[in-house]
Amino acid sequence: MATSARRPGRPPNSDGAATKERLLDAALELFARQGYAATTVRQIGVAADVTDSAIYGHFAGKQAIYDALFAAAGPMSAQSPPIEVDALAATPPAEAIPRLVDEIWTQWCTPRARRFLRVMLQDGSGAAGVRGLTDSIEATRDLLRKPFERWQSAGLLRSDVPARQLVWELFAPLQVPRVLHLHANVKPTDLAAARKMVDDHVAFFLAAALVPERCGNASRRARDN
Repeated sequence: MATSARRPGRPPNSDGAATKERLLDAALELFARQGYAATTVRQIGVAADVTDSAIYGHFAGKQAIYDALFAAAGPMSAQSPPIEVDALAATPPAEAIPRLVDEIWTQWCTPRARRFLRVMLQDGSGAAGVRGLTDSIEATRDLLRKPFERWQSAGLLRSDVPARQLVWELFAPLQVPRVLHLHANVKPTDLAAARKMVDDHVAFFLAAALVPERCGNASRRARDN
């Protein structure tokens, strides 16, 4: 009985996910130890015990591996978890904003994201460096500008400040507890201190940015429906 041929280097479905995770972990270890520029695809393969052909079955190259780490732990992590802009905008900001921050902060707290933070501060977005990091931040501001503009149009958020600036004012301060506390060997006390800073900031932002009466009415309508 003939068996179907498999493309060289592409792992079977049963172990493909595990191989990809090994590659990401091995790459992260090397990026953290010696930097993006000094790390090669061959070194990543050796560290993960994966052949070169198998690596290219998962990633186009070193930058693609870095991109996967960056997407899950980048400046605002707009890509992971993916943000459903329309669903976000349909929820009153008093509910949507804390939920969004919580999702992103939870992602930043994962072991891989905490380890990658040091790499990102050193190497930016990889080959593009700091400029690529800046471009990613601006792309996230553009993505999140849309629900903020809709909340402004509905009279739920103050409209005297541009939406992109409100996005910046929400997320930029979150980098402080992240950099101060979310290191690789974080302790529970560090996580608790960081989370308090996050919660205090979100509460302050909502107090400064919401239009109280309209937001209260919108929240009540959402609960009633």
